[in-house]
Amino acid sequence: MTPGLTLSARPNRISIDRQALVAACREVVSIPSLTGEETNVALVFSRYFKELGFDHVEIDQNGNVIGKMIGTGRGPSLMINGHIDHVPTGDMATPYSADVVDAVRWGEVGEAIYGRGTCDMKCNVMAAAFGVAAAKQCGLSLAGDVILVADVEEETDSPAGVKSVLERGLKADYGVSVESTNGGVYVGHRGKLEFELVVKGRTSHASEPSNGINAILQTVPFLQALEAHARGLANDRLLGLATVTITGFHSYPDNGTAVVPDQCRLRIDRRYVRGETPESCEAELRSLFAETAKQNSDLRWELALTNHYPLMFTDPSNPVVQAAVEAVSEVVGEKPAIGAWRFGVNGTFMVEAGIPTVGVGPGDERWAHTPEEHILIDDLHRSAESIAHLVLKVCGSAS
Repeated sequence: MTPGLTLSARPNRISIDRQALVAACREVVSIPSLTGEETNVALVFSRYFKELGFDHVEIDQNGNVIGKMIGTGRGPSLMINGHIDHVPTGDMATPYSADVVDAVRWGEVGEAIYGRGTCDMKCNVMAAAFGVAAAKQCGLSLAGDVILVADVEEETDSPAGVKSVLERGLKADYGVSVESTNGGVYVGHRGKLEFELVVKGRTSHASEPSNGINAILQTVPFLQALEAHARGLANDRLLGLATVTITGFHSYPDNGTAVVPDQCRLRIDRRYVRGETPESCEAELRSLFAETAKQNSDLRWELALTNHYPLMFTDPSNPVVQAAVEAVSEVVGEKPAIGAWRFGVNGTFMVEAGIPTVGVGPGDERWAHTPEEHILIDDLHRSAESIAHLVLKVCGSAS
């Protein structure tokens, strides 16, 4: 059974000021907030949280903006999370223009806000703030607390964001990530492992390459083996296909001198699914590379795990997922699809901390990190309404 209050379809008392929401989103998108440089936009989010009526607002020691709507203590609590940093702008011509444009250019209907950090994901966080505030603005009192964490440094998998907030002791009964879900309700994503593979050779003068062992050429058998291995990985019916790929490659020494390199360092990205573990994935790679090295006595290698972003999964039968499905259905008029993100979100740390977490957020994740990043205004408005409904369903109304 879904916790808290079950609302009738599209209750009149829940409304979101569309123009105010768009204006707020355009303001935060116009402020650069590269990872590690979120201070200016954090101050603006803090101001909006206060203006929207959050009972307590703070910017913690890491720069995370935390807004609390205090309930009576008689209902379940809810933690909502999204990040306020963004990736570099690349070749975007006007990344901070926050222009309202016709979305027909992307084959979509309606108006959209364009710019870096729109769907990934300052607009999402602002939609959540407006959604949480809707209950209070409509004169409703919540039975349970709502905690909105607008966190920093998500794009580099830093522990300074919501993970640090959780480690400080701030918890909730249920959680929501407002990363883009393209109209659906998401229950998780694959885990990510990053490894460093070091392939070794022997230096020589570049004019006499036969006197050395070129580490760049030594990587070729490993790359071929990895490519073949990738074709046989598991496929999860909900989380999708497990993958492995190379995301970085550098040879040493590389200082402009005429030296055959004796070392290459490769960064490997391995996405794993249910039924796999970090340990099983590492064992597979070690076995693969050991077998590859057997075929050539000159091949020397080392492998180290450098980063782990945990797999996220909340069972679709969990009350928070059911509440999310009901909330979105009431707003859009039809039942949303249950799915999963292709990338990772910080909601995984909430699940890791024992907080069942679901994804409900505006935007289409395929536009994240691209020169065409944007968010549909209709989607933004619907998501804010859906979050308002979800808050009342989970936390309950004390009114």
